[in-house]
Amino acid sequence: MKKTAILVLIAAALVVSTTVGPAAAEWPEKPIRIMIPWPAGNDPSTMVATAMAPHMSGKLGVPVKVVNKPGGGAVLATNELAKSRPNGYTMGLISIGPMITQVLRGKTPYKNEDLHPLGLVWSSPFTLACRADAPYDNLAELAEYGKDHELRLAHWGLGAVPTLIAMNAAKIGGFAWKETAYKDLNPLLVVQGDADVITFSTPGLKDYIEAGKMKLLACMLPNRLPDYPDVPTVEEQGFGDAYSIWFGAFVPAETPVGIADRLSDTFFEVMAMPEIQDVIEKVGVIPHPTGPEAARKQMDSELENFGAIMKDLGIIQ
Repeated sequence: MKKTAILVLIAAALVVSTTVGPAAAEWPEKPIRIMIPWPAGNDPSTMVATAMAPHMSGKLGVPVKVVNKPGGGAVLATNELAKSRPNGYTMGLISIGPMITQVLRGKTPYKNEDLHPLGLVWSSPFTLACRADAPYDNLAELAEYGKDHELRLAHWGLGAVPTLIAMNAAKIGGFAWKETAYKDLNPLLVVQGDADVITFSTPGLKDYIEAGKMKLLACMLPNRLPDYPDVPTVEEQGFGDAYSIWFGAFVPAETPVGIADRLSDTFFEVMAMPEIQDVIEKVGVIPHPTGPEAARKQMDSELENFGAIMKDLGIIQ
């Protein structure tokens, strides 16, 4: 997605909140935390949020600090955010896993409704990929091949969102994977012939694609990847909805509307700044900002759809 289109989407996300109520009139008066449920390291969300924090601070007039609290598959920090005082001084960048699939599995002490979305912000660029010499170039050809041949899928685990997208695609295509979960998932599994297809983040595949050893079958995003515009999405190919491994900005559910709106406006205003767009592009996440209403609508749909997929797989009852 080009930067101009991204800025239009961000502007649209800002339109959803224009009223600041009495509760927001005196806010903020103390530092604001942005909680991230993953280790700092090379985490893309941490890097983008760290770049955004001083700009948000300048607009809000109080310090804004990024706080990493990893643990429990992101459930630990998400639960802390859900249980925080709903006063606008704690927000978080949370992904689809702890907000949708972990909730569906009953692995969380909180409910999806315990958090209010300020909006969805970006996605990890996951794809389905295979060897460059595989006899299929898209999901339709893969499905036809899979009806008469064994197809080995390497993935992170049956509960992982990319795996669920791949399993749903197989169901729609009328074939079944021979799937294997790997703790240390690696594209070499495909290159060396131990697997036929892999769910993986695209930056980790780039070297193999450029070397002519692997190719992309579909991207798991609402829109095509900027670096691979010829690779259609899962939805475009008719093998599922516009799912993605998204990340969103959230606050506790009871946060006053005026405060939540101002925090959302500030976040998206800063996200639209050219220097932040440069950071986003550099770390490799794909921005597709949405406002609170669109975010909630998407999450409600995903709770229903992923719930059906997980029941079909026997992951949940």
